[in-house]
Amino acid sequence: MKKSVIFLLNGLGIEKAGSYSISLDQCMPNLARTKETSFFTTAIINSLEYRSAYRQFFLGDTYKLELNFIKENIINENVGNNPIFQSIATDLRNNSSKFHIFVEPTNDKIVEQINNLVNTLNLNTGREVYLHLILPQQTVNEYKKLITIVNYIKYHINENITVGFIIGKEYLSPELTKIEMDFMKKMFFMCSVERWSETEKKFLSLQEDNVRPCEVPGFCATNSCNIVNNDVIMFFNTNRNNYDNFLRVIYENANDMLKVDQFNLPTYSLINLDTKYNIRSLAENIVYDNSLAKMMQRAGKKALIVTEEKNMSLVNFLANGQTYVNNPDIAFMKLDIPTFTNPSTIDSIINGSMYDLIIFDYHMDVSRTVNDLKEGLEEIDKIIGAVSDSCVNKHSLFITSLYGLKKELPIADYNTEMVTIDYEMQIPIFFFDYTYLRSKYVLLPGDTNNILTTAIRCIYDDDSIESLIRPKGLFNNLFGKKK
Repeated sequence: MKKSVIFLLNGLGIEKAGSYSISLDQCMPNLARTKETSFFTTAIINSLEYRSAYRQFFLGDTYKLELNFIKENIINENVGNNPIFQSIATDLRNNSSKFHIFVEPTNDKIVEQINNLVNTLNLNTGREVYLHLILPQQTVNEYKKLITIVNYIKYHINENITVGFIIGKEYLSPELTKIEMDFMKKMFFMCSVERWSETEKKFLSLQEDNVRPCEVPGFCATNSCNIVNNDVIMFFNTNRNNYDNFLRVIYENANDMLKVDQFNLPTYSLINLDTKYNIRSLAENIVYDNSLAKMMQRAGKKALIVTEEKNMSLVNFLANGQTYVNNPDIAFMKLDIPTFTNPSTIDSIINGSMYDLIIFDYHMDVSRTVNDLKEGLEEIDKIIGAVSDSCVNKHSLFITSLYGLKKELPIADYNTEMVTIDYEMQIPIFFFDYTYLRSKYVLLPGDTNNILTTAIRCIYDDDSIESLIRPKGLFNNLFGKKK
């Protein structure tokens, strides 16, 4: 039975100019040997943050799917029958001074859905509606795109909606400090922090200061967007986010700042939040038809994911379409390096198991020195050699990564000179499959989700699943499918 095997050497990438050079061919002779007989291309990545990289790998670019799902299943002509929607409308009609909508601006098309919600609520004339932006973008080079998105939102939101607070999603630490608490009191309840109505200028200044969007200290884009008692709050999330730091700041400060013994701030979300608080939502979750779980189900195949124990919960959540389930089509195995350097162990997993898709998920250790990193690569290369030997002339093999890295490290314990390892923007994709002759096929560049779909396509012939493997020739590369 032909299988697909993906070896994720997370952190591996294409060295950028100025990066300290590590000779992978010397550190990893088995990878070098495999490269000689494999297809090679690259994928562009947008983040060094592993959670978003995993999400991209298992689900792809979900935003269009999420917006379509919201339009068709949540905010549509039947939304008035939703009891949570009725509760929001009642709270706004009877109590509220203001309606606060929090959203992550990752795509300008979200504004249409927000307008639809506000229009459908049929708010009273003069009702104040504030749209607060929580910035999730991880790298400074995303400011250009962010400026375009925010300008589009400001121009296209309903005339009775005003952009209010803007803050980085990761500005608040997991354990909130007194400084953070005091700052958020001033921002959320007093509007007494920096005010930048010209958000583009503010973003450009933050870019110059090398402040990542996700870490931006909060500022106000207008006056009077502060929270007062009886306001209604809604997190307009397109997936199962966790906003507990923001909720904690609001709830723990509310009594003191609103000068009441018992505050009333009805809080809702669009999709069920990953939260410890009791937040009512319009929908439980979004169904991702392109998740690994759904594709395995349609193909009648089974997958095994070999990963570190600490990552199993996250990987299970994403592989199953952002839900925590015990899925019989997806199994997990703990990655233990000493055990997996035994070739017979690898061979039994690949050739002696019932799994059709096998994913080895490894993270490069960049916690100490460059020499330690090299030693780690030499160790993992033994596993890559065993995986390659088990796959040759039998299975499809992909050796790639989900994210690059940028890290300043000392060269060695005995040489404390600091150097920068920079694999930030591009990752390699090595692909080997004996059924694809290099004289007839080509491996096209793509994104990390295309690696997964290509691996599935190698074991399940379905034209709706995108493959990076195409017959050679301009026409076939533009329009063709796998053979």
